[in-house]
Amino acid sequence: MLKFNEIEAVFFDLDDTLYDQLTPFGLALEFCKIEASTLNIEELFKRVRYFSDVLWKLHTKGQMSLEALRVVRLTSAFKDFDLNITKEQALAIQERYEYEQQQIQAFPGIIEIIKDLQKNKSVVGILTNGPVHHQMNKIIALKLDQVIPKELIFISDGIGIAKPDKRIFEYVQRQIKIKPDKCCYIGDTWENDIAASIEAGWNCIWFNHRNREPQSIHTPNKIITDYIGVFS
Repeated sequence: MLKFNEIEAVFFDLDDTLYDQLTPFGLALEFCKIEASTLNIEELFKRVRYFSDVLWKLHTKGQMSLEALRVVRLTSAFKDFDLNITKEQALAIQERYEYEQQQIQAFPGIIEIIKDLQKNKSVVGILTNGPVHHQMNKIIALKLDQVIPKELIFISDGIGIAKPDKRIFEYVQRQIKIKPDKCCYIGDTWENDIAASIEAGWNCIWFNHRNREPQSIHTPNKIITDYIGVFS
């Protein structure tokens, strides 16, 4: 059982954990006039996230460029629903998606939760995969840079290690000088956030607002679908 009074550090994943990533994705599809009226946009989005996580491993090994990753994750996800889009369409969706991500807002209550944790003397930060500039733009759009110090924002491309490699959690531990059993991670994806943090010896909370199924025998300390009373 997770004893929050014993936790000294709380780190959040960024994408689809601190804000709703589905909203900018849906707006990008609408703007690009992609004919996907017969399919569930959330289910399509889940497949995009799935392929993104799979292909990210190739990207971190230098086997796939970031542009190729973004194209393939979209074309592959659409193909799973018997829909075909061109490379040009995929790039157009990505371009609009990045624009819409500058209009994002944090999930209700997140800023207050962070401030309350900080008042209780917890170290609070962000640990996310992705390009530094791209992820920082989202953090700034969410105004999270105003409540979380820059030295507690860890982005994989700036470190050279990416989730699900547990070494990225160990890197964070060394920077904050807090033992893993005193750290808690909150994230939405199973392999990158839950399994990886458990493997690193951290406590973790699965923010399962997309109703995904576990993919391994790892057991999170807590499962939530919203942030109401999460630390009570």
